[in-house]
Amino acid sequence: AGFNVGVIRLLRLAKIARALRVVRMRRALESLSLLLRCVQSSLQVLFWSLGLLGVIQCIAGMVIGQLLVPYMRDTSYDVEGRHEVYKYFGTFSRTFLTMFEVLFANWAIPARICVENVG
Repeated sequence: AGFNVGVIRLLRLAKIARALRVVRMRRALESLSLLLRCVQSSLQVLFWSLGLLGVIQCIAGMVIGQLLVPYMRDTSYDVEGRHEVYKYFGTFSRTFLTMFEVLFANWAIPARICVENVG
């Protein structure tokens, strides 16, 4: 049986090239695996942080809402101004939504409404 030695050498070279490619891919996957483990490890802290932030938002919203109730009930103030304040701080759900907006840097509109109407 006449085996061609050149073909066998070429196959051996292809195996070596494939092994080198796997080693290179393993290095890239190691960094990806490390990144995924870091994200997985930080999820518990992320959820606790979000929970604490939600509690702080609720407390701050309830305080602001209670501070604005006398303004919204006082009939001596302008109806449109009171309605504008009510749109942002009239109920707990509206106040919580406003506090969520304030958290993500949309504080200018609620602040301006309070300053122009209440303050």
